[in-house]
Amino acid sequence: MSETPGQPPYTVQCFAFVMDALCTVIAEKGRAAYIPAPLVHLIWTRLRNLVVRFLAAVARGPVPPRKPRPVAKPAPQAESTPEPNRPARRKRITLPRRESWLYRLLPETGFVRFTLQHLLSDPEFAGLLQANPALIRILTPLYSTHPVRLSITHKYLPW
Repeated sequence: MSETPGQPPYTVQCFAFVMDALCTVIAEKGRAAYIPAPLVHLIWTRLRNLVVRFLAAVARGPVPPRKPRPVAKPAPQAESTPEPNRPARRKRITLPRRESWLYRLLPETGFVRFTLQHLLSDPEFAGLLQANPALIRILTPLYSTHPVRLSITHKYLPW
């Protein structure tokens, strides 16, 4: 399928469609699986933000690496004074970090693993990721939600 100048490649469109379907499944099945509503909202928000960042990085194109910053000398630290007693804060809700946590939490999301594995093995998509390493970094949180592997190696990947 040919692409027009303002339209992303077909594999990127497929990725966005799969992620949209994943968010729909999470929103519909999350509460039925007795997952707390704040956690469902957090998962949905993180995935939507991941897709938005990915599409923005694809549209922006490869970014040249930054120049290294000069190392600043640490300032001498004064003695720390004990802080006054503060009221306890509520514990923040965080996402799990173990491998396949989303699939274990909500098995209905299993279709994403195979679809993503197929997309990541596609030569066009893999070439896009190799040309723009920022895309790999954006997708890194997705690798812990489902056990998918990239056919390329990069320093940001967990394996």
